[in-house]
Amino acid sequence: MKISAENKLINHFKHVNSFSRKDLFNYFLQSEGALNEGTLGWRIYGLKRKNILREVQRGLYTIDIKPVYTQEIGGILLKLAEVFTANYRNAPYCIWHVSSLNEFTVHQFNRNNIIFETEKDLLESVAHTFADGGYNSIKSSLYGQLISYVGARPVVLLQPLISRAPIQRGKSGKGKTVFVPTLEKMLVDIYVHENIFHFVQGAEMEKIFRHAIGRYAINYTTLLSYARRRGKEDGLRSYLQIHFPELVINSKK
Repeated sequence: MKISAENKLINHFKHVNSFSRKDLFNYFLQSEGALNEGTLGWRIYGLKRKNILREVQRGLYTIDIKPVYTQEIGGILLKLAEVFTANYRNAPYCIWHVSSLNEFTVHQFNRNNIIFETEKDLLESVAHTFADGGYNSIKSSLYGQLISYVGARPVVLLQPLISRAPIQRGKSGKGKTVFVPTLEKMLVDIYVHENIFHFVQGAEMEKIFRHAIGRYAINYTTLLSYARRRGKEDGLRSYLQIHFPELVINSKK
């Protein structure tokens, strides 16, 4: 497609939250007069390669004008990641600070907690490894005792990492790889873990979802697939339909 044609497509769809393959077919049919499914497929492929079009769910697209959420990693998060990788080479993990949610909240929360996830069978060993390094850690089965750990020092909350959880490489000033959650994972986790994120339930959680959806690119296939693996797909789907009816989310296949 020529740049002028691409700009017309962007202007036509940029204010629409999402649109279907059929919407694209009709757009090209009206603007060009003739089109077949094969040509449409190549056209969509080319637009995605140019980062103009982004698939938010199978068969649903949006104009790719929102950035993908990433996290800057440093300080204690980087140190914990280094301790873990030095002792458990090639083991999967994910780490993030609960304060990352403050970007999306109205009220700023002073929660000095870090979420660290890895394979379930490693959690006991990791707890001892972190303790040997001088870090407070607590397993998920003991979250009810979290009040005993309140203090100035961060508390590392250990969680089993769900298989195929959506994680990504965070930005480290030292050029080291640190694995952090995608925004889709963070949203599902605060919906699922009421015991950890009890301070952002209700209206505050709705604000987090609204601000996240408004500011960043969200892949709803990834979001709902991860929720399915957590056994919460139906609940999250209903939550989105009730609080964000403007979102076009396909029925479950």
